[in-house]
Amino acid sequence: MTANIDELSALPRLPPELERKIFEQAALSCFQHIPTLMLTAWRVKLWLEPFLYRVVIDPELVDEVETAYADYPYIPDQTLLQKLRIYSSSSVGLYVRHILWDLSAQNSDDLLVALSLCVNVTDLFILGDPNTMLLPAINRLRNLSHLAIHVKSLCTSRSIDFASQTFSRLTHLELLGCDSDDFPDHDILVGLGAVPNLTHISFNVVYDAAAVHEQIRTHSNLQCIVFFEVGRAKHRPLSDDDRFVAVRQTRYITDWLHGATTGDDYWWLVERFIEAKRAGKVERSRYRIIDDEGSFLLIDHK
Repeated sequence: MTANIDELSALPRLPPELERKIFEQAALSCFQHIPTLMLTAWRVKLWLEPFLYRVVIDPELVDEVETAYADYPYIPDQTLLQKLRIYSSSSVGLYVRHILWDLSAQNSDDLLVALSLCVNVTDLFILGDPNTMLLPAINRLRNLSHLAIHVKSLCTSRSIDFASQTFSRLTHLELLGCDSDDFPDHDILVGLGAVPNLTHISFNVVYDAAAVHEQIRTHSNLQCIVFFEVGRAKHRPLSDDDRFVAVRQTRYITDWLHGATTGDDYWWLVERFIEAKRAGKVERSRYRIIDDEGSFLLIDHK
């Protein structure tokens, strides 16, 4: 039997607020299906389209995204800039939460425009050459909790003002380019304890992990201390600090995108590893792992 239109219209309907909540929850749980969900009805399109602007990635880096994540909804930064310039008075920028930008491929002025309009960004990853001109724009991001940036972009006169607004709400900080030229005596990290909410910190390209660790080991607020293994970089065993983890990672763009869309990035993986050590499931002497697409593989520490 087929119900006629009158019978269908008489069926109970969900309140719009509840219906919207259901669709939004479906979108958040399965990002790649958002375009399909938007076809349900015009009201659903209006509810879910903003989720397409949550993640912005540099188009030059799209080719590095693994095929498994190629259908996740993200927009190229140039598309974002076009929309921001055309609809500068609209709320497009307010929906952006995650930005991955490559300064070596894009003009820093474009990033300044984006940051001035995308004021609700929580996760910012900036690749490329250092640029201290970005600091004022980053300072204005009141909800910023995750920042990955070249260490020299944060420096003024070879020091970092960790008490500045930039760090006030940070919980996760990844410092790029931390080689011997950037950390000549490691004093650059002395003020790190002034960051009030910082719990996770990582260093990319560290030439002497033990020396850097010595500067931050007394900061009890830190729950994860990560050093990336790059090339032939070696780390002295630091197994007495179960917060310390050395990670070998090759698909960092994919990892960032996965974290932006699902929350499962290398930070999540490191937390699992630390929990396993504390639960006695991993030997305390182990501290080196391989980030293997959502699971960790142990590396011999010798």
